[in-house]
Formats: sequence, C-alpha cells, structure tokens
Amino acid sequence: MKNLAIYCLAMLGLQSANAIELTHRNYTFNAMQKIAWTSGSLPFAFVSEIDVRREVNTFSSNSGLLVLNVLEKVTSEYDATSNNYVMTPFYTGFKQRQHLISNFSIPSTNTLLSIGFDSGSKSQKISISRTFFVGFSTYKKIDTKSALFLMAGGWQKERIKEQPCVDSYDREYWCPALTAWTDYKPLTATPLRFAEVRYERRF
Repeated sequence: MKNLAIYCLAMLGLQSANAIELTHRNYTFNAMQKIAWTSGSLPFAFVSEIDVRREVNTFSSNSGLLVLNVLEKVTSEYDATSNNYVMTPFYTGFKQRQHLISNFSIPSTNTLLSIGFDSGSKSQKISISRTFFVGFSTYKKIDTKSALFLMAGGWQKERIKEQPCVDSYDREYWCPALTAWTDYKPLTATPLRFAEVRYERRF
C-alpha cells in the first residue's frame, strides 16, 4: 500500500528543530499513526525522551540546543602568550542532569497528554534552572483513507546564571575567554515551542 503524506509545519519561537527535540515529536507521531490505521488503541503511558548525563565543559538547553562549549584550557584573549588556565573544574556539573518526557493517553479519545521535566545543571561558574514541558498530540480520521494529525507543546523558559572568574587583584573575567566581565553579554536561551499539523492520505 502506497502512502501520500502532506505535511504543514509551524514553529513558534526562534529556535529551529534539532535531533533531540524531534525525538519526542517523531515518537508520538509514529504511535498515533500506527493506531490511526489499525483497530488498536493508544498505550496508556509511554516515554518518548529520556536522558541522564553529567555535563562537563558542554552545556545544552532543555530542548538539546548548545548553550555553552568551553575549552579544557584557555588563555587570555588579551594576551595569547599568557599561561594556560584549566577550565574543567569550573564547568563540571555537580550532579547528573535528568531529562524526561512522558505521555499519557486520555481515555475514550485519540489524544495524548505529554509532560516533561529537565532538572537543569549547575557547576561552579554556570547554572541552568530546572524546567517543565507540556504538550499534546491527537488525530482525526477524515475518512477510511485519510487522517489529520496535530501536535503541539513547549518548554518553560530556562534561567541561565553565570559567575565570573576573579584574579588576585579582584578583577572579574568571563572564564571561557578570560575577557573582562563588564564586556561580556550574558547567555540566554529561547524556549522551544511548536505546533505541527500533518495530513496523511493512503491509497
């Protein structure tokens, strides 16, 4: 049996989709697609994303986009001939970062409710707040050969805080480049929110 699928995608927010964030959307879509063309029912609960890791020198947003990547050793941007300074102790997470999105089917409907949690991360010089995800997915059979799928969701905005490095003269620097703290623009993360509509017709 051949498939003809027409997709209409609308992204809300400034971030583009990435492989990690698409894991949830593809997983839930595949689950609904399978049920839409069979006589089965949605599972009561399942996990579409799970990740546990300790961040070292590289920190990401709750949707998997890169926030900060720090070299193991750096020199001052003002003087490339200066000593190398080890950054890893400053940018090693104190605890493992936990990331999870679970999905629950609403009885007597074709709808999934998605609830997610990201524990954030914290080291000596950077902290990323914990955040939550809420979304839903549903489908509607138009006739025996076509169906409409709808998915939407979004992460809560993260709060990112950084601490400067301080030299023996009490001067403050941004650690990854050893530039003046007063010249540094703080990191920010745009919360990823999406809405996606897919129409599928089978022949």
